[in-house]
Amino acid sequence: MELLSGPDVPLLKECGNPECTRVYIDRSRGRRRQWCGMESCGNKIKAAAYRARRKTAVVSAG
Repeated sequence: MELLSGPDVPLLKECGNPECTRVYIDRSRGRRRQWCGMESCGNKIKAAAYRARRKTAVVSAG
């Protein structure tokens, strides 16, 4: 309750992973954080994007 009425309300964000339902306080320097955590969600999203880019590069090179 204290969090939802305190000064950190503008810093609350929802995780960018469509499968995640977590919210977090974005205290990063540029307020550009996208995931609740790199270990749990960020790494999964980044790895999937990398695999998709590699797959596209292989298809277009072949």
